[in-house]
Amino acid sequence: MKLTSCPFPSLLVTAVSLGCLDASSPPFGAPAFGTRVAVDSPVPVAHEYYSGLGDPARLVIADSATWAAIWAQVYAALQPRPSLPAVDFRTEQVLLAALGQRNTGAYDIRIDSVVRFTLGSVAYVTTTAPGRNCVTTQALTQPVELVRLAPPPVAPVAFAQRAVVRDCS
Repeated sequence: MKLTSCPFPSLLVTAVSLGCLDASSPPFGAPAFGTRVAVDSPVPVAHEYYSGLGDPARLVIADSATWAAIWAQVYAALQPRPSLPAVDFRTEQVLLAALGQRNTGAYDIRIDSVVRFTLGSVAYVTTTAPGRNCVTTQALTQPVELVRLAPPPVAPVAFAQRAVVRDCS
């Protein structure tokens, strides 16, 4: 029996391993962040479907002035506007993930977890879109999620996104 060798074994191993990334690994193409230190479950501050954020955004909010400006923008169309939650930026930070404006409902965005590495952090975000058979509201939506992290994530923070299409069959 003659065995043949694969001319590209390292390419095959690399391709297979890319499908195995999880919360313990930085996303492909992200900077090397070193060794994993911790996995955090962020605490939700706000989650809205009708925000004032029409453009996609991923932000780390690290000061009171930015926090107040973002809060005002998220709730620009809502009167009375909810009170600004107190955040002690010496011991915590806020992460924002905004999907941007969509033509219908059933879109969503969530910050699932934040993984701290010795040289940075990765915030894992899931975006959800309605499938072809989903019944949706016929209104413009701007999904956004704001979460709190204490202690603050190790900088820099990269955002890794996973897109999901909801099956409504």
